[in-house]
Amino acid sequence: MIPVGDINPIRKKPLVNTIIIALNVLVFAVLELPLILANDALGLNRLIKSYGMVPYFVVKGSHLYTLFTHMWLHASIDHIVGNMLFLAIFGDNVESILGRWKYFLLYIVSGLVAVAFHLASIALFPNSTLNPYLSQNPWLTPAVGASGAISGVLAAYFLFYPRALVKVIAFVPFPFLFLVPAEYFLGFWFLYQLIEGTWSLFGVPSGVAWWAHVGGFVAGISLAYFLVDPKEVEIHRRLARYSIIMGRAF
Repeated sequence: MIPVGDINPIRKKPLVNTIIIALNVLVFAVLELPLILANDALGLNRLIKSYGMVPYFVVKGSHLYTLFTHMWLHASIDHIVGNMLFLAIFGDNVESILGRWKYFLLYIVSGLVAVAFHLASIALFPNSTLNPYLSQNPWLTPAVGASGAISGVLAAYFLFYPRALVKVIAFVPFPFLFLVPAEYFLGFWFLYQLIEGTWSLFGVPSGVAWWAHVGGFVAGISLAYFLVDPKEVEIHRRLARYSIIMGRAF
């Protein structure tokens, strides 16, 4: 299932969310896309190793700048398109209710906590997956992408707008569009990350940092609870309910 939108109006224009999306796209277009189009795997790998978060270096207290730079890199076109799609759909509503600076704080802190969960999960991996001679040794594999930070945004949306309707496309047995409450869509999304993350602890290989997603979600829902003004929640929920009623009426 792929989300393509939501029925959830905003009261304030999403300036920070728009800037974050623009910066991610700009970094990808300027630094990564030319290497991908030129089929320069070596150059792309060198870029990702330089600015991606390599767990071994970070736990040794080195390359700490990558705790921030890794959030602005993506491994492929599919990777950035998927991440930016989720951010565009859910981020504007969260920024509208939190305000610009609190939203930015939620985004960055969720991304950092996601790293902490990712590092902790690697420490729990079976010894068979930590052989330094393996090409995919998780301690030496760079982590890139905004998904940890975006997971925090999804968690905040889940907390603030559980009844908002998400427009989803499914492809079985043929493509069709339907509406699903955010609490079910995002709840299922989190459960899926948790299940896949649990499998990874048993040594099931994966190129996805599942526990970074879990950590970002946990951080986001915790931070959002303390950052939000309850009065803003009620105003936005009333506006959302009105929009759903009008949408169904017409």
